[in-house]
Amino acid sequence: MGSRATPRIVYVLPEYDENTGSHFFHLYELVRRAAGVLDLLVVIEGARGDPRGLAASYYRQRFSWPPLRFLELLAVLIRERIRGCRNFYVHYSFYGAITAWSVARTLGGRVFYWNSGEPWKYARPRLEETVFRFILRHTILVTNPPGLAEEYRQRYRLRPDRIRILPHFIEVARFQAPGTREQARPKLGLREDAKIVLFVHRLSRRKGAHLLSEIAAAVIKLERRAMFIVVGDGPEKKNLESRIKNQGLEPYVRLVGEVPQRDIVPYFHAADVFLLPSEEEGFPHVLLEAAAAGVPFVAADVGGIREMLPPALNHWLAPSGDVGIFSSKLLELLVLPQSDLERVAPAVQVWVQQYDIDAVLSGFVGLFRS
Repeated sequence: MGSRATPRIVYVLPEYDENTGSHFFHLYELVRRAAGVLDLLVVIEGARGDPRGLAASYYRQRFSWPPLRFLELLAVLIRERIRGCRNFYVHYSFYGAITAWSVARTLGGRVFYWNSGEPWKYARPRLEETVFRFILRHTILVTNPPGLAEEYRQRYRLRPDRIRILPHFIEVARFQAPGTREQARPKLGLREDAKIVLFVHRLSRRKGAHLLSEIAAAVIKLERRAMFIVVGDGPEKKNLESRIKNQGLEPYVRLVGEVPQRDIVPYFHAADVFLLPSEEEGFPHVLLEAAAAGVPFVAADVGGIREMLPPALNHWLAPSGDVGIFSSKLLELLVLPQSDLERVAPAVQVWVQQYDIDAVLSGFVGLFRS
């Protein structure tokens, strides 16, 4: 990328948690690498742990009460604008986007706002929806893939020149680091002869958690070696626990809870198949993680998933909510010999390289040099 100096960037990050199990872990790695090529200040709205791990200059907000939180952030962004910063990058945060827009509107500058998903699928309070639409129309939207960007444009009547495409990313090498099925399974207390179906995501209806017990029951009825490992936490956890108990699935479904991202790799190494039955997605990191680890997957055909996948993998997409198709496609993969499953890995691992963090970093830096 060269050593050419770039303008100062303020990156507004809603949270920092070194033990996070969410996609924010990947953002922290992006910040660490971007700090080497950008003059970067990270403003953290809420932090647990020591943000020095970001290897970047940072400001940790002190106030959580909304009015003081807004005024504090406003003061920081005005200070940075006076110091010459003209580029503000906000990840999801409504507070961050409105505050950055206020500063840029008054003192000049640009606000990039990251959002990716299908927010139009779910009703939200009128005020929240009004604020969201305002943000999208008064900032530069950063999203992906292109088909989803076009959906945003049409639904929210956005100008095409106010949209940028930036793929999701992971550190591919971390999921391909030495570590085999034979090593991972004993470490996690899993039988070597089990057929492991892995789910890693938030336990919410949006991510299909309410379907897991039905899918598991249908699969286990025909493949008794199947075992479902569910990693994550969220509002559907108690309902899922009840369904598992009522359906007698306790020997076949293990709820692990949230696992820090730094510890997640062995779960992928131990898995035979990955499951993503979401109702709503944008461009899910978890599919990239599965692909990097060489794990075949069955995923819902929602959001940008079909667009991100190579055509050869489209067979493994299922209509959202269709338990029968999800279970039948899982069974297709689970009955394959292990040697056949392993033959899938190299091609998928080559494909996922385009989403490696180093490949995407140049696009992130390019947002501010354009």
